[in-house]
Amino acid sequence: MKRNIIYSFFIALACIGFVACDNDDNNQGMNLPEGSKPSTKFTLGNCEDEQNAKDAIKMDVKTWGDGKTDKEFASIELFGDGHFLITTPNALNAPKRATDGTRKANRPASILKKSGKSPMLTRTNIDNGTEDIDNGLYIYGTYTRVKDGVYKLSNNTMIEIKDGVVKGTATVTYTNRYGVSITIIVSIDYNYKQDAAIRQLCRSWKFNESEVWLYANNTCFAYGKQWMKYGRVLQEVTLSPEAKKWGFEEDDVLETDDCCKRIVFSPCGRYICFYADRSIEVGHWEWTDMKNGVLRLWEPVDLDDDDDDDDDDWADVTVRFDGKQMYLYHDFMDEENDIVFRALGVSTFSAGF
Repeated sequence: MKRNIIYSFFIALACIGFVACDNDDNNQGMNLPEGSKPSTKFTLGNCEDEQNAKDAIKMDVKTWGDGKTDKEFASIELFGDGHFLITTPNALNAPKRATDGTRKANRPASILKKSGKSPMLTRTNIDNGTEDIDNGLYIYGTYTRVKDGVYKLSNNTMIEIKDGVVKGTATVTYTNRYGVSITIIVSIDYNYKQDAAIRQLCRSWKFNESEVWLYANNTCFAYGKQWMKYGRVLQEVTLSPEAKKWGFEEDDVLETDDCCKRIVFSPCGRYICFYADRSIEVGHWEWTDMKNGVLRLWEPVDLDDDDDDDDDDWADVTVRFDGKQMYLYHDFMDEENDIVFRALGVSTFSAGF
């Protein structure tokens, strides 16, 4: 995962003599901007179920045919918005990120900013709209419900759940793009449906706007805002005179290509970010404090991390709902050479796509 550029600048600032301030309480005396902090109470939104909400399901392969043919996928998940995500066996063999919750979180200024040195670029098949993520680790596309338990996928395959059984394990007939039918046994994940908070979170969300404030020892030195207009990401960045003196530029704070224009949360612990430059990243999420709406986000696969620093492999964010809108707040702090760095931000999304 890419080390935060801004964090590296702070190390440089310490080297050129930035004067640190004594501060026993990082919040004491700080005049935090309006809108940068979530409300104290976590309440649910009022989003209707998505069109395919009753079809949402995750199937993990336990047995593939008679064992004589290569396994074509390790799991398949149907989302309530009518899309699917296939996880291939190669994804299971990719290097895994650690999930040690005790380490620091050095995160970029924008919580949903792309993290890889090489973006997980997609190849889009114009004929059917199916996208190949990161050279085949994942396949993303749309599905059509033919009838109960039978689904046609946009990559010219078919899934049929035998006898409509959706609890525990199930027998599934998978017909691949060559017309070969294979009987597989899968384990079913669907028990999330009874949880109201998960039903509100887990859907497709489209980006509205985001704001970020960067601080050094309680002094704000940069502000950035992004928003959508006619399908394009626009932004403005304000740097203090000191930030300019230190060599900060606008793209050290925000870049339009890094904007997550759509995010999908899966009820089975997955999220997918679709960025403005048409790259896609697949990650995992879990509640760390459901009562207060706190999520942990991380990427399960470590494809291009060429250092031993795992500080920035995860991030905790606070979720707030307001009707059909969702707000994701972050508040990250770090310290180097007596300089306390803090980044606050909020991203706003609307339900639906």
